[in-house]
Formats: sequence, C-alpha cells, structure tokens
Amino acid sequence: MTWLRAQILVAVVALATSSAGAWSLAGTPYGTVVDDLLRRFHAEEHACRVAQVPAEACFVVEPGRAAQLAEEVETFLDEHAGAVVRGSWSSANGTHRVAITLPDAGWGALELWLTELPGHGVEGRFQHLPERGW
Repeated sequence: MTWLRAQILVAVVALATSSAGAWSLAGTPYGTVVDDLLRRFHAEEHACRVAQVPAEACFVVEPGRAAQLAEEVETFLDEHAGAVVRGSWSSANGTHRVAITLPDAGWGALELWLTELPGHGVEGRFQHLPERGW
C-alpha cells in the first residue's frame, strides 16, 4: 500500500469514528503529517491562544530555531516526494510560513507557521485550509 493510500485510509477511519462528524486535522490525510513533524521537532503541543477555524494544532519547541525546524520539514518532504508537495517559504514580521499539499488538491492545503520566541524557542501552528466549497 502506498504512503498516500495509507493516509487516505487513516483519514476515512478517523472521519467515520469522529464524534458528531466534527472536523479536525486528525480527520484528514494531513493528520499523520502533523504527527510525524511534531515528533521530528520534539515539540510540545498546547492549546492555540486564538482558536481559528478550520482545524489547527499549535506547539512550542524549546530550545529551537525556525531555520532548524524548516530543515526538518524539508527533510520530511524529500522523504515523501510525490506524496506531499511543498509550496515556497514566505516570511513577514518574524513569522515563517509554508504550505504543504497532497497531489489530490481536493484535500486543500496544510499551512505551517513558525514564529521565533524571545530566547531560544519557536512557536508553531498547523492550519488546515480545506478546498473552497468543500
């Protein structure tokens, strides 16, 4: 079974077992992408300060640097070439952003935001952007 098919199967199972059909990152193929990257980052998940829709997950990495985490993202994407696609990195006001997509555009995109914290830490946010009209 290919990596992408396995991710889709995980998403279908998560959607079928989710309470009241609530939308979440775990209910998409991006759920395993988020889990893998959080492990690679050695990140500590926490509640997002400002809750936003669509689904999201927030984390802190201490000690850490945004450039170090960006390298981890690039390594992950190289390992899964063809199954996930990276957009270009952009930055403004000390925050770095990249969009990750699947070859099937119907799943929308996963945005990763990285913000350097005072000292030696990074705060991050994964946000799922479903396809419009979904």
